[in-house]
Amino acid sequence: MELQQLRYFDEVARTQHVTNSAKKLNVAQPALTQSIRRLERELGVPLFERVGRNVRLTACGEALEKRIAPLLAALDELPEELAVVAGRERAAVHLAIESASGMAVDAIAAYRASHPDARFVVAQETAARRWDVRLRTVRSDATTAGARRFTERIGIAVPSERAASGPIALADLEDEPFICLAGSRTFRAVCDEACAHAGFAPRVAFESDSPAVVKNMIGLGLGVGFWPERSWGGLEDGSASLAAIVDAPFARTIEIAPAQGPLNEEAAAFHGFLVSYFEKRWREPSPLRA
Repeated sequence: MELQQLRYFDEVARTQHVTNSAKKLNVAQPALTQSIRRLERELGVPLFERVGRNVRLTACGEALEKRIAPLLAALDELPEELAVVAGRERAAVHLAIESASGMAVDAIAAYRASHPDARFVVAQETAARRWDVRLRTVRSDATTAGARRFTERIGIAVPSERAASGPIALADLEDEPFICLAGSRTFRAVCDEACAHAGFAPRVAFESDSPAVVKNMIGLGLGVGFWPERSWGGLEDGSASLAAIVDAPFARTIEIAPAQGPLNEEAAAFHGFLVSYFEKRWREPSPLRA
């Protein structure tokens, strides 16, 4: 059965008049008749019987009409439904996140508190096929058009008594167990390069894809770890503190960039909100001891 055959059958079933149906469908009457006959041959049952100049459905024809009428109606509604879906997709905010994922999620939650209908599609920056707003660590002076950059120092989370003695030389950490982000993250690469410059590779005791897990393990005193002063916030557990590293410069820069070209209204509003959210965090006192 072809969709066109079913539409022809449905029209004749409603009008019960082949000539009138042919005019409405804008097809020749013989072509319409042949289409109905092919459908009957394929199904192996008669669908219409002639009554004077008109036709009427057989029992099999009534059964077929009952089944296909809602299906054809659903197909007719499909373009409108797809247009609605496409409109929602265009209205969603597509985020590509490589860095500061914790802050980005907190910003989404804060934004949705006043924009409960806002929709977000989130992906890692390297995997995102399209994005409206992108957060990533940048390592060059080239600036993306329209982007805002936020630079933060990288400190070292160590037991509180050790942090009390002041800034720490990176080379003094050579024998310490490190708790690290997984090697795929740009932040990890920045830290590894700094250690290589100091003449050693960090002895990794544990690594995780989750910044939250890294934070918790360092906070419990299970190792030392590199810690950006702004985007990760302070150490909640009193067993560890954040100390400065004397090897300068040791910092990273997070870039918030809008996509090139016009953004939809929601994406533009969230981009502005996200920049303001970062600006506010960057104005707060740093937990990093100088």
